[in-house]
Amino acid sequence: MSTHTPPQLSRQHLTRVLLLISLVALSLFCSCQQQKKYHISGYTNAQVGADPPMIKLLLNGKAIDSSFVHKGKFLLKGNYVDSMSKNVAYLELPGEEPIPVILTTQPLSIDFIKRKLLEGDYLNKELNRLYDSLDSLGDDFKRKLAALPPDSALFDAFDQDFKVSIDDYIALAKDYCLRHSNDPVGIISTIMLLTINYESLLEMVPFIRKYMGPIVLNNREIALYLLIYDNYYDTAPGTPIVDLTLETLQEDTTHLSDHLVPGCYTLLHCWSGWCKPCLEEMPNLIKAYDIYHERGLNMIGIFLWDEGYNLDLLLEEYQLPWTQLYDPSSQTSIAYGIYSIPEIMLIAPDGTIVARSLRGAELFSTLDSIFG
Repeated sequence: MSTHTPPQLSRQHLTRVLLLISLVALSLFCSCQQQKKYHISGYTNAQVGADPPMIKLLLNGKAIDSSFVHKGKFLLKGNYVDSMSKNVAYLELPGEEPIPVILTTQPLSIDFIKRKLLEGDYLNKELNRLYDSLDSLGDDFKRKLAALPPDSALFDAFDQDFKVSIDDYIALAKDYCLRHSNDPVGIISTIMLLTINYESLLEMVPFIRKYMGPIVLNNREIALYLLIYDNYYDTAPGTPIVDLTLETLQEDTTHLSDHLVPGCYTLLHCWSGWCKPCLEEMPNLIKAYDIYHERGLNMIGIFLWDEGYNLDLLLEEYQLPWTQLYDPSSQTSIAYGIYSIPEIMLIAPDGTIVARSLRGAELFSTLDSIFG
């Protein structure tokens, strides 16, 4: 009985077989990759002159796709990768408020006229429900406001209704945070909590750090708010100042430390021209300078969150006698955890922060305790 053994594959033949297998695998991989696409369609009545309007798809602040609107309809199609679903994208039309969407391989259909999701996956439906709930809260507040009697009790009633609305807003945002601790819906609800007001930032960060996952916490906007929160406490009274690179009125580079006078206390005033509380506080600052400058008080203004030319106009209007510096990048607000202006800080001769958030009577009582 004879036996047959399979012929031995030559090294060259084996190489060809492996190469063929690799090409087939690569072809299948590319085919799978090509099948992963996003598909966003919708309706709009936007008009921009004689030219058809263009809709843009923004992700992480950058346009990743665009399309002209034709007969009130638009369609956006492109390659999808998993990382796209970890943030909120925005559909942007000229003259319209952007609409948030979460990119997915499932088709999305948007009615830009009614600002509604017509078709989408679970997360986009949840995002749509969140915004519907926000609209409902706003409508309830408007109805309460319209029902108030036109008498002296108006402002008390408004204040009470406003507090109730804020409480409802916080409860809604927290509910969505807990339900979406690690997805883009959680990003939106977390930003809601962080941006209500200054006190909200300080109060909500512990909740956010306790319950939210890495997709939320690593979001660039949220990470910046968390850094501001940390820096606020890192620059509390008793800590040393953070030196800053700023600009003079002549646009020369300078440092905050260059303007501290040896042996003197320094009042650091961070402000903007559009900020009404900043302008309302200006008479107190001028009065403080007039009283305490001759006794050794140094004053420095840092103009931030505004355009430089506005500073020139304001200096002409107010005739401010103390040093003014400009912060075009608003790094001051990050370094010192500033979320509300004016921020007025007192710095001791040794470069440590004595007090923060000095306004009105508290400003003068603090200065009186030092200068008598």
